[in-house]
Amino acid sequence: MKSAVVCHGDCDGVISAFLYIKHFLRDTYPSNTELIFTQPWRAHIDLKKVPKELGELVMLDIALSRDVVNEVLPLTRKARVIFIDHHISSEEFINDLIRVGAKVIWSKATSTPRLMNDSLKLITNPYEAMLIRVADICEGVEAQDDVSKIADLIKLSIARDPGDTEFLNFLIKSMLRGSNIPSLEEVTKRATVAKWLLNKLLKLMRDRAMLVSDYLITTLTSSESRIYAGLLGIASTEFTKEMKKDVILIREEEGKVVVTVRSSKRNALTLCKLIAERLGGRYGGHVEAASATLSGTALEKVQLGVLEVVKNVRRSVTT
Repeated sequence: MKSAVVCHGDCDGVISAFLYIKHFLRDTYPSNTELIFTQPWRAHIDLKKVPKELGELVMLDIALSRDVVNEVLPLTRKARVIFIDHHISSEEFINDLIRVGAKVIWSKATSTPRLMNDSLKLITNPYEAMLIRVADICEGVEAQDDVSKIADLIKLSIARDPGDTEFLNFLIKSMLRGSNIPSLEEVTKRATVAKWLLNKLLKLMRDRAMLVSDYLITTLTSSESRIYAGLLGIASTEFTKEMKKDVILIREEEGKVVVTVRSSKRNALTLCKLIAERLGGRYGGHVEAASATLSGTALEKVQLGVLEVVKNVRRSVTT
């Protein structure tokens, strides 16, 4: 029987996988443990990749949705399921997993690695403790030191091509060896290219942003989304800090439109929920950073829907 670790293919997701393998699966990785990297909007699809002879399924840093839960429920009948996550949007689905015997560790922690460290009482060495701090910084904790530079390197190197599972595996194996991340040429090379693309994207957002109520709204075409794929969340966060305004980024992708929201007022999740309910889609994330995925909906319809939601929110605040 095999173990499968399904994790979010981002900075704190990769560090979560490293920690879990290091502390609980070291004897079975990689020979008898399969790593599957995913994104929240397609986690229910990637869960179909788990081995048929499955003894244990570990889900790390995956925001739950109804589609994800429906995919996991049948697996609980043949395998031990462990779910560890810090996304606020997962809360409404947690009882569905608990009822079928899954082990659930969920809390509004700064990052999933931080949650693992606190809840599982991990005995960590200084290297692991540093990477847990890296995960916190990647998830929005402010810092200005050498650890924040490592966080930027990891975050940007992954963002260069988030679908490159070979590189994500390389990162985890490097962490298991205790490698000095800034000395890894592949990491620094990817991060340099990503930083250049990020600066171009931020300039585009500055030039194109439209102020509606208290939100800066920018729209990207499908071709622009492909060019900057992986950097859109980072750019939204950076743009929010730079402009000191809440940001909405609407982008067209193949077969869907994704709305990313960053909010210093902590209403990103609420806004994404309203957008998803209005236009018929899925949403997830945190109060400061969230997204809504709208499949089969035209870009223009999403733009109009977002404008209406923003105006309605504004009216409800002022009345």
